[in-house]
Amino acid sequence: MKSNLNFIFIVLCILLQSAGGIFGKYAALTTEGFNPLETIINVFYLLSIVCLFLQALFWQQTLIHYPLSFAYPFMSLVNFVVLILSYFFFQEGISLNNLFGLILISSGITILARDLGDSI
Repeated sequence: MKSNLNFIFIVLCILLQSAGGIFGKYAALTTEGFNPLETIINVFYLLSIVCLFLQALFWQQTLIHYPLSFAYPFMSLVNFVVLILSYFFFQEGISLNNLFGLILISSGITILARDLGDSI
């Protein structure tokens, strides 16, 4: 059985990919029009790139410790984190369809994790 400490790699991937998306939204909101130079030097854009780079490194570590078929479904939790953060940071709405979708995603992850957990 794999160490539960290795599961932290999956959690870090979820958090970093979510942060990358949030920083990307901030970059879009703070950039006037389409100006590639302004976009590249935007601090939020750079933070987004750093988060996504770190996420890629932790993803490689995740795949060393877990099968792809086990680890990948957890990345669906990014949808949940981004939805909640978008509500708080950008005052974006949360609809019943959003909540229903998250329940379906969570149910699927739970079923997959139980099925695959026995084989790890």
